Amino acid sequence: MNGAGDRPGRSWWARLLEARATGRSAIAGTAVGIVILAASALLASTGIADTTEEVRRVQTITQTLNRISVQINAEDAALRGYLTTGGTEYRRTELLAKLGAARASLDWLQQNNAVDRAELDSIRGGYENYNRIVLDIMSHTEDGADVAGYTDLASMTFAPLRDNVLAIGDQHQQELAVYLREVDRRADVLQAIAAATVFVVLAVFAVCARVLIGYQRRAERQAEQRLHEATHDSLTGLGNRAKLHHELDAAVRRGGAAGAPFSLLLIDLDRFKEINDTLGHHAGDELLVEVAQRLIGDRRTGDVVVRLGGDEFALILPTTPDHPQAVEAGHRILEALRRPIALSGLLVDIDASIGVAAYPGDGSDATELLQHADVAMYEAKRRHGGVCAYDPALDTGDTSRLTVQSELRQGIERGELVVHYQPKIDLATRRPCGAEALVRWQHPARGLLGPDAFIPLAEESGLIDMVTADVLDQALAQLGRWADLGHELPVSVNVPARSLTDEAFPATIVAALGRHGVPPRLLTLEITESAVVTDMERAGAVLRRLREHGVHISIDDFGTGYSSIAHLRDMPPHELKIDRSFVMTMCENSRDETIVRAVVDLAKNLRLRVVAEGVENEDALRALGELGCDEAQGYHISRPLPAAELTDWLDRSGMAITVS
Repeated sequence: MNGAGDRPGRSWWARLLEARATGRSAIAGTAVGIVILAASALLASTGIADTTEEVRRVQTITQTLNRISVQINAEDAALRGYLTTGGTEYRRTELLAKLGAARASLDWLQQNNAVDRAELDSIRGGYENYNRIVLDIMSHTEDGADVAGYTDLASMTFAPLRDNVLAIGDQHQQELAVYLREVDRRADVLQAIAAATVFVVLAVFAVCARVLIGYQRRAERQAEQRLHEATHDSLTGLGNRAKLHHELDAAVRRGGAAGAPFSLLLIDLDRFKEINDTLGHHAGDELLVEVAQRLIGDRRTGDVVVRLGGDEFALILPTTPDHPQAVEAGHRILEALRRPIALSGLLVDIDASIGVAAYPGDGSDATELLQHADVAMYEAKRRHGGVCAYDPALDTGDTSRLTVQSELRQGIERGELVVHYQPKIDLATRRPCGAEALVRWQHPARGLLGPDAFIPLAEESGLIDMVTADVLDQALAQLGRWADLGHELPVSVNVPARSLTDEAFPATIVAALGRHGVPPRLLTLEITESAVVTDMERAGAVLRRLREHGVHISIDDFGTGYSSIAHLRDMPPHELKIDRSFVMTMCENSRDETIVRAVVDLAKNLRLRVVAEGVENEDALRALGELGCDEAQGYHISRPLPAAELTDWLDRSGMAITVS
């Protein structure tokens, strides 16, 4: 299947931007870039803090060394002043005050490991030695002795001490300079990384933004497409029933606000089913598409054309406010539709029945207009075609077909369909061997309705697919519940003809089986002969796929349709089901008995199982067993029962079967 990225003329860059992997990578890349920037900022912040701390430490050490230098210089100056004045009391007191002043600073250097221990020991040793010399000088001066030798010794001790202190201070300043250069280098690296990361992040963010914008645009297009699909018919491209209700409600609102009348036309094609059955569904689809094109070609500005489903169409005509104009428009439409249509190499004539209802005279809301247009259309059909406007005299007060159709759709959605099960027995053992799922409609006002009351309408309106899906889902769920109770009971479900031309139908069945955890061998799909004959090729392909998945196939009402032995050969079912019309009278009518015997013999020769339905008495049951029929169902065995009642029936029957 061609995707958007495979369209010709698209650059690799556009395809790259649309790739989901690119989107994820762009988002991840942006996140990584942000993390890198955050890490760079953290490292930079940590580096600044470390640098500040180191500068502060070196400055403190330098200040301490400078203070030591000042203190020993002050001692030396005080010593010189003492010696110059001959050791006056004032100078002596001053000198004593200066002695040992640097010890506190030296202790601080030692406690904080501020300088190398050997260097510190050298300074401290020189300082203490110097102080001892000064004290010796003071002692000898007071005794009147010669201190010249001590003075030279003091000078010799002071100069190295002073130089040592200054050298250590200079060394720390040089180390700080080296450290600061390394800090600058790291800062330059971090700055370069940050700059490169910013560039990369901006580029990645641009890609990410482009991808996200692309996602948003595709999401908008997909939303528009889904909305279009929800409100339009996939075959013809026209609006569908939902579109009609929306447009009709809008027209009623406009009409009520501005006093603008309009008309509604319902169109039902005549002989469509005959054409569909004779020429096949493909020809029927071509016919519907051609009808849609003719309706579109004949419409005027503002007209709304929709396909309701099956062979029904509808038009809203805002420029035809009353019956005469609407009927005239209907006749123009009929003229367009009656032109021959080429289908499968044949020129086919079609006709239509058109019902007309006008707002506000024939209805004040969409529902009432649809009901009355439907009444008018069926009056036109009763007259064998043409155009008919609504007249209250035509409405007998019964629930219209369209109302029932609407109620059925709502009933399916509300879960009003219920499934009853008619058990089947094995004629050799007289024990239960399966059941047929039969749908009922628990109508909120009319009570429990049998299938004849709504299945034909469902088939005509297209709701039969919803009915079939609901019945299948309920039947498979019940199979699972029976399995939990120890009853492995095969169930057969009737399938409409249209399902056999739906290529997705086998996948739908397999998905439903998987959803309920039911083995395919426990499900039998019953189809009619006419359903197979309608489109042999498509039906055969669908049936073969179902068989490959292990689902059993049964030909229902065998003997009443148009099948042939070739059909049984080309798409062999698992069983044949003899129609009740033959079974019910086989004991009184020898011709029916002969037909039943022939069907049983045919099935046996083809190695198919045979099921007889419509068994109403013991004589028929016994006769079927003597003929070799495998299974039977009918009111003599049991009427169709709700699931709970059938469960009790199975328990009373002591069922314990294993399906082969």
